[in-house]
Amino acid sequence: MNDRKTLAISEMKVAKWYEQDGRCLACGEPLAVQEAELAHRIPQRKWLLKMYGPGVIHHSMNVCLTHHGDCNDKMSLGNHPIEMEKLAAIIRKEREK
Repeated sequence: MNDRKTLAISEMKVAKWYEQDGRCLACGEPLAVQEAELAHRIPQRKWLLKMYGPGVIHHSMNVCLTHHGDCNDKMSLGNHPIEMEKLAAIIRKEREK
Protein backbone atom coordinates (compact mmCIF):
# COMPACT_ATOMS: atom_id res chain seq x y z
CA MET A 1 0.00 0.00 0.00
CA ASN A 2 1.40 3.39 -0.90
CA ASP A 3 1.70 6.35 1.46
CA ARG A 4 -1.12 8.31 -0.19
CA LYS A 5 -3.58 5.41 0.17
CA THR A 6 -2.48 4.80 3.77
CA LEU A 7 -3.02 8.48 4.58
CA ALA A 8 -6.48 8.48 2.94
CA ILE A 9 -7.50 5.42 4.97
CA SER A 10 -6.22 7.00 8.20
CA GLU A 11 -8.08 10.23 7.47
CA MET A 12 -11.30 8.32 6.74
CA LYS A 13 -10.94 6.38 10.00
CA VAL A 14 -10.58 9.58 12.01
CA ALA A 15 -13.54 11.21 10.22
CA LYS A 16 -15.71 8.13 10.79
CA TRP A 17 -14.62 7.96 14.44
CA TYR A 18 -15.90 11.50 15.01
CA GLU A 19 -19.04 10.86 12.93
CA GLN A 20 -19.85 7.76 15.02
CA ASP A 21 -19.00 9.45 18.35
CA GLY A 22 -16.09 7.07 18.91
CA ARG A 23 -18.31 3.98 18.93
CA CYS A 24 -18.44 0.80 16.89
CA LEU A 25 -21.42 0.99 14.54
CA ALA A 26 -22.12 -2.73 14.99
CA CYS A 27 -22.10 -3.12 18.78
CA GLY A 28 -22.16 0.46 20.07
CA GLU A 29 -19.16 -0.05 22.34
CA PRO A 30 -16.35 2.54 22.57
CA LEU A 31 -13.74 2.19 19.86
CA ALA A 32 -10.11 3.32 19.77
CA VAL A 33 -9.47 4.81 16.34
CA GLN A 34 -6.05 3.17 16.05
CA GLU A 35 -7.60 -0.27 16.67
CA ALA A 36 -10.69 0.30 14.51
CA GLU A 37 -11.39 -1.28 11.17
CA LEU A 38 -13.19 0.25 8.19
CA ALA A 39 -16.02 -2.13 7.33
CA HIS A 40 -17.44 -1.98 3.81
CA ARG A 41 -21.22 -2.42 3.66
CA ILE A 42 -20.95 -3.46 0.01
CA PRO A 43 -17.85 -5.69 0.21
CA GLN A 44 -14.63 -4.98 -1.70
CA ARG A 45 -14.85 -8.17 -3.77
CA LYS A 46 -13.46 -7.99 -7.33
CA TRP A 47 -16.81 -8.67 -8.97
CA LEU A 48 -18.54 -6.03 -6.83
CA LEU A 49 -15.81 -3.49 -7.63
CA LYS A 50 -16.40 -4.25 -11.30
CA MET A 51 -20.19 -3.99 -10.89
CA TYR A 52 -20.38 -0.83 -8.78
CA GLY A 53 -16.97 0.77 -9.33
CA PRO A 54 -14.49 2.08 -6.78
CA GLY A 55 -16.45 5.34 -6.44
CA VAL A 56 -19.30 3.42 -4.80
CA ILE A 57 -17.27 0.75 -2.99
CA HIS A 58 -14.88 3.22 -1.36
CA HIS A 59 -17.44 6.00 -0.80
CA SER A 60 -17.71 7.20 2.80
CA MET A 61 -21.39 6.17 2.86
CA ASN A 62 -20.34 2.56 2.19
CA VAL A 63 -17.88 2.32 5.06
CA CYS A 64 -18.21 2.44 8.81
CA LEU A 65 -15.87 1.99 11.72
CA THR A 66 -16.06 -1.24 13.70
CA HIS A 67 -14.13 -3.59 15.90
CA HIS A 68 -12.30 -6.39 14.08
CA GLY A 69 -13.96 -9.72 13.40
CA ASP A 70 -17.63 -10.22 14.21
CA CYS A 71 -18.49 -6.52 14.32
CA ASN A 72 -16.99 -5.99 10.88
CA ASP A 73 -18.82 -9.06 9.54
CA LYS A 74 -22.17 -7.81 10.89
CA MET A 75 -21.97 -4.68 8.74
CA SER A 76 -21.63 -6.51 5.42
CA LEU A 77 -24.53 -6.52 2.98
CA GLY A 78 -22.76 -9.20 0.91
CA ASN A 79 -25.61 -11.70 1.27
CA HIS A 80 -28.32 -9.08 0.71
CA PRO A 81 -28.28 -8.06 -2.98
CA ILE A 82 -31.39 -5.88 -2.78
CA GLU A 83 -29.92 -3.89 0.13
CA MET A 84 -26.59 -3.58 -1.71
CA GLU A 85 -28.38 -2.18 -4.75
CA LYS A 86 -30.38 0.28 -2.61
CA LEU A 87 -27.22 1.56 -0.96
CA ALA A 88 -25.39 1.79 -4.29
CA ALA A 89 -28.28 3.84 -5.72
CA ILE A 90 -28.13 6.25 -2.77
CA ILE A 91 -24.37 6.64 -3.18
CA ARG A 92 -24.66 7.19 -6.95
CA LYS A 93 -27.26 9.89 -6.35
CA GLU A 94 -25.02 11.53 -3.75
CA ARG A 95 -22.06 11.47 -6.16
CA GLU A 96 -24.13 13.25 -8.82
CA LYS A 97 -24.61 16.30 -6.57
